[in-house]
Amino acid sequence: MRFQKPPARRSRHHSFNPLTVFLTLLLPAAGQSEPAALRAKPAPAETALIFYDSSGPYGWIGGLHAKMLANLLGHFQLDYTISPVESYTPGSIGLARATFYFGTVFDNPLPASFLQEVMSTDKPVCWFRYNLWQVGRDSEFGSAFETRTGFRFEFMDSSGYESVTYEGEAFDKNQIDAELGRTTILDPHLAAAPAMACRQTTSSCIPYIIQGGNFWYVADSPFAYLGEEDRYVVFADLLHDILKVSHPQSHRAIIRLEDVDPTSPSEQLRLAADYLHSEGVPFLISVVPVYADPLGFFNQGVSKTVPMSRAPEFVETLKYLVAQGGQIVLEGYTHQYDSIANPYSGVTGEDYEFFRVTVDAQNNFVEYGPVPDDSKHWVQSRVREALRQFKHTGLSVTAWQTPQYAASALDYSVFADFFPLTIQRVLYSDDAAGVAPGNGKKTGPLGTQTHFAGQFFPYVIQRDAYGQKVVPENIGNIILFPLGGSPQRLPSDLIRAAKKNLAVRDGWASAFIHPFLDLSYLRELVQGVKASGYVYVPLAADVQ
Repeated sequence: MRFQKPPARRSRHHSFNPLTVFLTLLLPAAGQSEPAALRAKPAPAETALIFYDSSGPYGWIGGLHAKMLANLLGHFQLDYTISPVESYTPGSIGLARATFYFGTVFDNPLPASFLQEVMSTDKPVCWFRYNLWQVGRDSEFGSAFETRTGFRFEFMDSSGYESVTYEGEAFDKNQIDAELGRTTILDPHLAAAPAMACRQTTSSCIPYIIQGGNFWYVADSPFAYLGEEDRYVVFADLLHDILKVSHPQSHRAIIRLEDVDPTSPSEQLRLAADYLHSEGVPFLISVVPVYADPLGFFNQGVSKTVPMSRAPEFVETLKYLVAQGGQIVLEGYTHQYDSIANPYSGVTGEDYEFFRVTVDAQNNFVEYGPVPDDSKHWVQSRVREALRQFKHTGLSVTAWQTPQYAASALDYSVFADFFPLTIQRVLYSDDAAGVAPGNGKKTGPLGTQTHFAGQFFPYVIQRDAYGQKVVPENIGNIILFPLGGSPQRLPSDLIRAAKKNLAVRDGWASAFIHPFLDLSYLRELVQGVKASGYVYVPLAADVQ
């Protein structure tokens, strides 16, 4: 977990989840097997088909990336099915709105019917990374692919291209995974490359995303090693063009005061609210209704608990913030777990609530998974107790935010039952059980998770794999004193990320800040985001 502390003492407030650093650094759990996959079926016209390579020890990667793509389809309110390409049902492509294929296993043999229908369909096809050579000039199709698309697949290139240029901006390409599928445009009347992978030290560039007619090729999987300024943002925007769904230009912003609990200093909260009100900026207040320090970490070894229902001054402060334009987001119940360090101190705001986490001396994960007593009843009880703290206060909750952005699939499904709206980044797993193939509606029992990946969104997701409506948090937060080798992040870094996200035609600039930071950081961030062309908006259940 990257969290920060003022020089004078250790802060009990976190900054943001490690998944913003290691977003889709996929975390395997030993001894777990590939989950049963959803079978392909002939699909209605408005359904997108998502296929992935499932063979071998790393077949789960394609399945997890397929789920992350499906979440993006929630922005377009399209149904989908996810299935291994090896189980392809002939005739499916011709009936679907669009087809996506994750080639994440090198040289995975693809069904002949799949290849033939990819070549014959006039519907959109989007192919990621490997195995395009199976329809290339050395395949049974000969030069037909090149004649039709106007471009040629050459080879997998590992020489390293550090950035992806799109709409006048340069986005990151993580060099831990430098490999890209190299293509060449043969006929510029048929093919174009809206995004180019480039070397920073030379003018050498190759296509990163290339289109020839109805066929799109992405040179890697943009869901691996994604970040706020990553080429993932480029793909998220071009998905509009792949699907032929037009959304108008719209650039909205949200600012959130983070980790506000009954012990938060009222003066700092009121100063932040007064400033935001003076700027005409609506804002969110992420409230943890019960402060807990069961180990006495900040109280000389004496356990301390402060519920919101017994903190009248805190309630009055919240009412003041609401009057200044604030909306309350419920951020868990205690934002910590039990009477143990999870992983730092057991104190509200520092620790995870719905995940069990331990770290080593370098802040690397040792344990990372659902808490031992994770169950539907346990999660429901915590959410109900959190909401009960608001009873008789006259305050209402607008949305939900998962503490540390980490919970099990079961937990997220419960949150979706309670709250029609969330604002957060979300943790997903390669477990296919518990969600329907079409639109994220839950079906049946949830299975055992195996591998996890975090995902953020540059735009609103109407329904994700858990059935949640997700408003973005996509440019992160200010981090003055990072841990574990994480970089410092200043307002200028968040503003730079916001400017790059203008490349997304309906992209957001959504950030959060801890109110214990000097007010100057909030001023610089808000004014910089405004100057970039964003308009701050309140949360609403009907947000698009």
